Amino acid sequence: MNTHGSIMMELFIFLIVILLTSATVLFLVQSGILQVRAVGDEASILNMEFIPVGREGILAMKEFQFCGQVNEQYQCLDPKETFMIREEVHFRFVVETSTFNGEVMLVENYKLKSPSGEVLLDVDVNRNLHYEHQSTQKNEQIYFKDYLITEFGDQTGEYTFELLLENPLLTKKVVLTRKFSLTEHKETFAEEDGGE
Repeated sequence: MNTHGSIMMELFIFLIVILLTSATVLFLVQSGILQVRAVGDEASILNMEFIPVGREGILAMKEFQFCGQVNEQYQCLDPKETFMIREEVHFRFVVETSTFNGEVMLVENYKLKSPSGEVLLDVDVNRNLHYEHQSTQKNEQIYFKDYLITEFGDQTGEYTFELLLENPLLTKKVVLTRKFSLTEHKETFAEEDGGE
């Protein structure tokens, strides 16, 4: 009996068993019979791309503006970069992105730093804004508007605003950094003329 041939046959059978077991587990997970829980920020192994393939397309942020107000047609009614404390800081922007298989998917989030460099709002997946829709176009322009609320006690000075945008279908990300200022509320008091 050939021992070398016997060892090779056992190794071959062992590899086939591993392959069949892996295929069965992946099939059960894919069909929903077995469920995989992600811990923390870990992604499910089934959502990962094992072969990095570059996807064609564009993702660009355009026409960003800070505003006193943005109307329903996404027009900036009062463009400015200096706001009073306790005033809402509105902003609008336009995104141009390519579609992928007739679909558009965007994820928006932002970070805000105070004049002293302290991070007031950080990127958090729980605050992600998701936008999805079907399209027959090659490229789409999408309008966004949002606002920040300033409060009594906020520091005066220059704030740094980072807008993060991602198109998961194209695996493309873009970050836009802009600055705006907060100033004190100026209250005017009428002086009374007393007949002293």
